[in-house]
Amino acid sequence: MEKNRTGALIDEQQICISCGFCCDNTLFDNAVLQPGEKGTLPEKMEESYIKIKNQEYFKLPCFYFNGKCSIYNQKKAHICSSFRCQLLKNFEAGKITQKDAIELVRQTKQTRVELLKEYQQISGKSEVLTFREILVALGKKQKELEKKASLSMEWEIFAAKCNIFESLLIKHFKSEEDFDKMMSTSEKGK
Repeated sequence: MEKNRTGALIDEQQICISCGFCCDNTLFDNAVLQPGEKGTLPEKMEESYIKIKNQEYFKLPCFYFNGKCSIYNQKKAHICSSFRCQLLKNFEAGKITQKDAIELVRQTKQTRVELLKEYQQISGKSEVLTFREILVALGKKQKELEKKASLSMEWEIFAAKCNIFESLLIKHFKSEEDFDKMMSTSEKGK
């Protein structure tokens, strides 16, 4: 039994190594810290520390992430080892194979690259942004267009593509439960 679990953990690690969306600012802006972790973290995590209301975080993308975690076997924030995305949960439950999970990650990365290219094309900017940064830039552009009372089909289509991509991130990587809630109609008042 232990051997099977060890093999499953190695398979999960391969999925994580192929992905990194929880570290690179694709899924989240910040990573939550446990009480008392501040002051015990690697230097770059300490430098990116923020506190919002009463919760402590370090900002993402993680400075230790360069295609994969560069401090994988070292002490880091608890969340780095404990977070389990929906894809890992689905793999553990037998809902998806390792091969299909890695392929889903590959396709998601490709879509993210295409969105960045499209953003660069319509914005005229060559900067490389994370997906969360693209969403912030898109929000600013939409407010700017609203103030000018001008329509831009190009930006509206791009916003729709980003919304679809974010929905897929929620479904496959964040939480199927959240995705189902987002997609279902309200039964209240019936």
